[in-house]
Amino acid sequence: FLFAVIRNNPEKGLLLLKDCLSDSGTLPSSFTFCSLIHGFVSQGNMDRAIEVLELMTGDNVRYPFDNFVCSSVIVGFCKIGKPEVAVRFFENCMNSGALKPNVVTYTALLSSFNLLGKFDEGCELVYSMKKEGLALDAILYSCWILGYFRNGCLMEALRKYREMVERGINPDTVSYTVLIDGFSKEGSVGKVVGFLKKMLKDGVMPNVITYTAIMLGFCKEGKFEKAFRLFKEVQDMGIEVDEFMYATLIDGACRKGDFDCVFHLLDGMEKKGIKPSVVTYNIVINGLCKVGRTSEADNVFKEVAGDIITYSTLLYGYTEEGNIKGIIKTKEKLEKSGLCMDVVACNILIKAFFMVGAFEDARALYQAMPEMDLNADSITYCTMIDGYYKVGRIEEALEVFDEYRVSLVSSVACYNCIISGLCKQGMVDMAIQVIIELGEKGFILDMGISMMLIRAAFSQMGAVGVMNFVSYLGFKGDLLFLI
Repeated sequence: FLFAVIRNNPEKGLLLLKDCLSDSGTLPSSFTFCSLIHGFVSQGNMDRAIEVLELMTGDNVRYPFDNFVCSSVIVGFCKIGKPEVAVRFFENCMNSGALKPNVVTYTALLSSFNLLGKFDEGCELVYSMKKEGLALDAILYSCWILGYFRNGCLMEALRKYREMVERGINPDTVSYTVLIDGFSKEGSVGKVVGFLKKMLKDGVMPNVITYTAIMLGFCKEGKFEKAFRLFKEVQDMGIEVDEFMYATLIDGACRKGDFDCVFHLLDGMEKKGIKPSVVTYNIVINGLCKVGRTSEADNVFKEVAGDIITYSTLLYGYTEEGNIKGIIKTKEKLEKSGLCMDVVACNILIKAFFMVGAFEDARALYQAMPEMDLNADSITYCTMIDGYYKVGRIEEALEVFDEYRVSLVSSVACYNCIISGLCKQGMVDMAIQVIIELGEKGFILDMGISMMLIRAAFSQMGAVGVMNFVSYLGFKGDLLFLI
C-alpha cells in the first residue's frame, strides 16, 4: 500500500513513512526509502529527497544506502542546476566509507563534471575506472563523448566513439544522438548524415531528439529547406514532434529572416496542442530584434510571461535602435516584474542608461551588482569605461579601469577600451603607460589600437617620441610608414 502511495504522491508517502516510524514502530523496508527518494528526485524536490535519506541513515533506522540512491541524488542535483552540490554529495559518501561506486554512480558523477566544465576531472575519473577494471558501458561512453564535444574536441570525441565500438560496446540511440548533436552544433552536416545512415544500418532507431539535432545542423549550415523537409518526414513516420523540434525550426527560420514561416510554425504548434514556452518565444523575440523589428518583438512579448532573457533581448534591441522610449518602457516593466537580474541584463541596462544620459543610474547599477551576488565581467567594465569617456568623463572611466585592474577579470578588451578613450581625450602619455602595462602582462597588442596610439603620439610628440615608443614595444621600423 505504502509503495503505491509513494509512486503516485511522494508527499503523502513521506507523511505515512513518518507515521510508521513514530507511531506504530513499524520499520518500512529499505526499498520503501529508496523508492521515496527516487520519487522526490523525479519531481526535482531535492530538499525532500535529502530529508528521506537522512531518515533512512539516521539512528532510528540505519539502513545503508546503495549506488542506486547515490546515483539518483547526484542526477537530481544536476537536473536542478546544482552539479557542484552533486559532486560534494558524492565526496561525502566516499569519505563516509558507505559507498563503493559502480559504473552507474560514476556516470552520474561524470555528468556533474560535464555541467561544471571540469573536463579534466571527468577524464581522470574514466581513467581511474579503467584502472579499477570496471566495465564501461554505452551510457558512460556517451557521457564522456559529450564532454569532449562541450570542450570543442571533435576529433577526440570521434576517437572515443571508435574506442567504444572496438571494445565491443554497441552504440545505442543515446550514443548516436550525442554524436549527431555534437557534430550538428559544429555545422558538420556531412558527418551527421553519415552517422544517421550508420545508425539505421545498425538497426538503431532515431528518436525525436536525434532528428531535432539533425535539423539543428541543417539550420546552422543555412539549409533551412532541408530541415523543413526532414520535419515533414518525421511527422509522416508517425513520430510525435515536440516543442524543441519546433523551436529549432523557428530558430532556423529566424536566421533566414522568414518571419512568415516563423508565425506559421507557431500556429502549427498551437493546433497540435503544443503550448510554446518562454524559450520558444525568446527565439522569436531575439530573431525580430536582430533585424531591427524590436517593436514587433515587444508585441510578441505581450503573449508570454517573460524571463530575464526576454527583457535583456528587448533592451538590447531598443538600445541598438536608439529607441529611448522603448528602453524606458522595458526598464519599467523589468522593475515591476520582480525578476532577478543576471550579468547580461545588467550589462545591457548599463549601456541603455548611458544612451539615455542616465549616468548616475548606470553607476548605481554597476555598484549594486555585488549586492545581487553578481560579478562584473569584461563587458561590464568595457561598457562603463566606454560610456564615460564618450561623454568626456574620463576621470570616472579611469576609476572603473582601476577597479578592473584589481578584479579577477583578465581581458585585453578593457585595456583597449581605456587606451582608445585616453587617445581621444588627448591623454597620450597615460595611454602609452597603459599599453606598456598591457604588453608587460603578456597580452597580444591589438594592431588597430596600437596604430591609434602611434598617430596620437605623433600629433603631440613628433617623430622622435613615436620612434622611442615604437622601439620600446619592439615594433618593426617599417610600421611607421602606416602613420
